[in-house]
Amino acid sequence: MQFLHSPILIICILIISLLIIIFLISFYECKNYEICNLTINNHKNSFRTKIVFLSDFHNKLYPNDNKSLIDDILNLNPDYIVLGGDFINYSAVNSLSERVKYKNTLKFFNDLSEEVKDKANDSNFNLKKMYFSYGNHELRLIDNISNEKLNDVYNEFRDSLIENGIELIDNNIAILNDGITLSGLSLYKGYYYNIFKTETNHEHIDRVILDKYFKNLDRDSFNIIAFHKPDYAEDLINYGFDLVLSGHNHGGLIKLPFVGSIISPDFRLFTKYSSGLYKIGDKNVIVSDGIGEHFIRIRVNNRPKIYTINIV
Repeated sequence: MQFLHSPILIICILIISLLIIIFLISFYECKNYEICNLTINNHKNSFRTKIVFLSDFHNKLYPNDNKSLIDDILNLNPDYIVLGGDFINYSAVNSLSERVKYKNTLKFFNDLSEEVKDKANDSNFNLKKMYFSYGNHELRLIDNISNEKLNDVYNEFRDSLIENGIELIDNNIAILNDGITLSGLSLYKGYYYNIFKTETNHEHIDRVILDKYFKNLDRDSFNIIAFHKPDYAEDLINYGFDLVLSGHNHGGLIKLPFVGSIISPDFRLFTKYSSGLYKIGDKNVIVSDGIGEHFIRIRVNNRPKIYTINIV
């Protein structure tokens, strides 16, 4: 009986109870996304638009084969949908046959496209275009397509985008309207944290690289860029972009009151840009919390999110 009152046992019980609570919270949050509405001021001209932005899908499967997710996206009635990368899972540690998980993603693209077609004759439906920008998981796949099997996977993924009317913005500029543009930047090696190297190779994005792809950027337009890694947001803002759309950090996995996001999926603590809206002068950075998870399936006080961005 004395053992039952020992401090060690009490501490063990408390720790186990806390872990169970964290597990239950995480289990619930991973399966229940939310919609976050943001309003961004177009300080350049009078053009406005509405964008639904989501990233880090990671081959996710919500109930009913993602039908509710697709319905919720389209019921927001955006002008554009921007898919910000990491829609597949690529693991370098699995066997070749198990390295890429992407079938749920292809079905999501197909089902989303079919629903868009069904709504095409609805005069109140405003969607004009869907766009996709690469994340590090897609870029890692591309980096290894010298392998025939992985090349077949990439071709199937790329073909799915084309067949479903999703335009790839890959180091190029798309014109949304006369006063708003959307660009996509694809940089991989040296720009993503490697836990084994403990650092990235590039502290900044060199202006020469940005000039290579975006030298024709019209600074009089309201310019949006999708680049999956938010750490370089200030470089993109300083170059002339007005809104940066990123993801990658999954909202910091665990958020604590008064502390915020704790750790990113690549094991970095207290990352500067983890979740939501950040202001840099009169310009903005939006970092998606992600709509899925991959190897670390933990979310505490950090539900997956769909972002609705009203540019007014």
